[in-house]
Amino acid sequence: MMSKREPFLSRILIFPIKSLDPVEPRLARVLSSGALEHDRTWALFDEAGKFVNGKRHAAVHRLRSEIDIDTRAVTLRDESERGLGSESFSIDAAPPLENWLNAYFGFPVSFGKNGDLGFPDDTDSPGPTIISVGTLAEIGRWFGLPIDEVRRRFRTNLEIDGVPPFWEDRLFSAPGTTVKFRIGDVIFEGINPCQRCVVPPRDPLTGESDDTFVRRFTELRARTLPGWSTRERFNHFYRVAINTRTHGDQGGKVLHVGDSVEILEVPAGRSTERAPHVADFWAGDLVVESTRDETATVKTFRLRHPGGADIPFRFLPGQFLTLSLDRGAEVLQRCYTIASSPSEPGFCEITVKREGLGSGLLHESLAPGSHLAVSGPLGRFTFDGENSDEIVFIAGGVGITPLMSKIRYLTGRNWQGRIDLIYSVRTPRDIIFRDELDALQRAHPALKVHLTVTAPDEGWTGARGRLSETFIRAAVPDIAHRTVHICGPTAMAAAAQQMLHHLGVEASHIEIEAFGGNANVAPTGDAVDCEVRFVKSGKEAVVSSRATLLDAALAAGVGLDYGCRAGVCGRCKIRVIAGEVTIDCDFVLTPEQKDSGLVLSCQSHPAGTVLIDA
Repeated sequence: MMSKREPFLSRILIFPIKSLDPVEPRLARVLSSGALEHDRTWALFDEAGKFVNGKRHAAVHRLRSEIDIDTRAVTLRDESERGLGSESFSIDAAPPLENWLNAYFGFPVSFGKNGDLGFPDDTDSPGPTIISVGTLAEIGRWFGLPIDEVRRRFRTNLEIDGVPPFWEDRLFSAPGTTVKFRIGDVIFEGINPCQRCVVPPRDPLTGESDDTFVRRFTELRARTLPGWSTRERFNHFYRVAINTRTHGDQGGKVLHVGDSVEILEVPAGRSTERAPHVADFWAGDLVVESTRDETATVKTFRLRHPGGADIPFRFLPGQFLTLSLDRGAEVLQRCYTIASSPSEPGFCEITVKREGLGSGLLHESLAPGSHLAVSGPLGRFTFDGENSDEIVFIAGGVGITPLMSKIRYLTGRNWQGRIDLIYSVRTPRDIIFRDELDALQRAHPALKVHLTVTAPDEGWTGARGRLSETFIRAAVPDIAHRTVHICGPTAMAAAAQQMLHHLGVEASHIEIEAFGGNANVAPTGDAVDCEVRFVKSGKEAVVSSRATLLDAALAAGVGLDYGCRAGVCGRCKIRVIAGEVTIDCDFVLTPEQKDSGLVLSCQSHPAGTVLIDA
C-alpha cells in the first residue's frame, strides 16, 4: 500500500470546453503536444476572434456545462436571470450550440476546436497544470472557502496528494532551467509558477468578485516560498500551481489516478533541502498548553505540537500566524503575531487583545487542551540583529507583540547591540509584559524601555501624554541615525512615521506594521468595471472601482513594491499619467509628489480608464 507521505496523483480534471466546467476522469492520455487529450479542445470566440472566457465575461460563471466525452454530448444550463433553462447538444454540431450561446451571452459566439494542442493559456508550456491538495486546502484556510470552491476558482488539471502545501514549488527553478519529474510513466518538465488572472477572486458560480482577494493572496503567497524556491520566478506573487511541458516521445502515455510522483532531476546548484535562515511554511493543528492574563483585556496563549514534539515550523522574530476559527457554520480567518522567541522551539505564543469577533472567540473558547488550526509563519516585519548593531522599537498598545518577539530573541542570545523600546499605552494597567520588560531591562543594560501613558492614574510617576517628537528625541537623542520599527494602530503608526521624518530619520530606515484600518473608506455606491493600463510594462487589468490600483497591478502581473497596505509606509507610490482616481489616504506624500501625479497605489481606486507609469 502506498504511504500517505509519498506524493501521488489524486485527481485529474479535464476542461473539454475552455472556461466551462470540468470532467473528472480516472485516467488521461497525453498528446504529442504535451496537452491532455480533450483538455480545452474546444473554445468560445466572439466576433473579434477573442476568447469568451471568465477573464472577459463574468456571465461565464453562471453557465453550467455537463459533457460526456464518450457520447460527445454537452448539456448547457443557464443559471442567470435570462431563463434559458437547459438544453443538450452534440459537441460536434456547432450551429445549434452557437445559437444557444448567442442567446445566452447576447452577442454572436462561435465554437472552435483544436484537437492537437487545445487552447492553453500558456502555449510555451501546454502541458497540464499541477497543484497540491495541500495548497488548495491552505488557500481555502486563507479565505474561509471550502476546498471544492478553491478548486473551481483555480482550475488546475492535476492534483498531488501526500505532500504539504506548496510542495509543487519544487517543480520549477531559475529562468532558463526546468525540473524533470515523473507521474506514473509520463515524464514532465516543470517550467514556472502559473500567473493567475481575474477569475480566482470571483465566486465560481455567480461571478461576484472579492475586491480584496488579490491583495490578500499575494501578501500570503509571498510568505510561502521555502528554501528550494527561487524568487527570480516571482516578479509578483499572484502565482500558484505549475506550468509544464513534455517532449513528443511522451505522447500516447496515460496518467492514472494513484500514480506515484517523483522528482528525477534537480538543476545543478539547487537543493530541495531547506535553506538556512528561511522560515518554513506549515499548516495544521496546534494544541493550547496554557493561557495567562497579561492585562484585563489581553491574554497570551501558549501553543504546542499535539504530539509533544517541537512546533513543526521555524519562524523569524516578528512573523505572524493565520488562525482558522470555527463560529458555527462560519470559519473566521484571523492573523496574530507570534510573541515568543524563535529560540524556544518547544512552543510558540500569541498575545491577543479582546476587541473584536475573532479575538473574542479566542478569549471565550480556548482553554488548555483546545486544538487550534493555524498556518504560517508569514510576514516581513522581522529583525534578527544580523544586519544592524542597534535598533529602536516604537509600539502602541498591543502593537508590542511582534516587537516583544524580537526583544526576547535578541536578549535571549545576548545580542550586544543597543535596543530602545518606546512604548505608549493608555493607562499603567495596559502595559503588556510589564514585569518581563522590567526584568529584561535589569538583566540586559543595552535594553532601555521608555514608557509614556496617556491616561495615568495617581500612582504613575513616569512620562505622561501621547507619543511626541519631544519624547522620542529625549528617549533616543541619536534617533536620526537609528533603524526604527513601528507597530501599532494605523493612526498611531502614521503619526510616529511623520515624527521620525521631522527628526531626520531616513524613510529607508523605518519599517512599519499597522493594524486597525484607515479612517477613510473605499468608494461607496455601485461598483463599475474600470480599465487600468500600465504603460511601461504594456499590461492592463479590468477591476472594480472599489479595487485599488495595487490590486489592478497584481492582477495584471505588474511587480510593484508595497509594504503596509495602510497608506503609511509610502513604498507603493506610482504615477498616474491619465484618468481619474479616488483616494482614501495620501498624507505621506509631499505636495510636490502629489502635483507630479504620484499616488499611493494601495489607497487609490480607479474612477474610469486610468493610465499608470509602470
